[in-house]
Amino acid sequence: MMVRFEENEYFLTAMFQKESRQATIEEIHKAIPYIGRDEEMLALINSTLEKLWFLSDESFLSMDLEPYRQEPLEDE
Repeated sequence: MMVRFEENEYFLTAMFQKESRQATIEEIHKAIPYIGRDEEMLALINSTLEKLWFLSDESFLSMDLEPYRQEPLEDE
């Protein structure tokens, strides 16, 4: 099964990426209590988690998330 990620799902995955697919899923789960009632963000998290569950470990490891990483904001 081919799993297609939307751009925002790539950004979310890159933000929480760990050494494995399972560790990334767990890291995203840890953020859920901090989301509150932001329905858009919860929908994004849910769709991303669902796709990560269906993705193989090999496909996860071959994902190029570098273009989706954001530089931390520096204090000015």
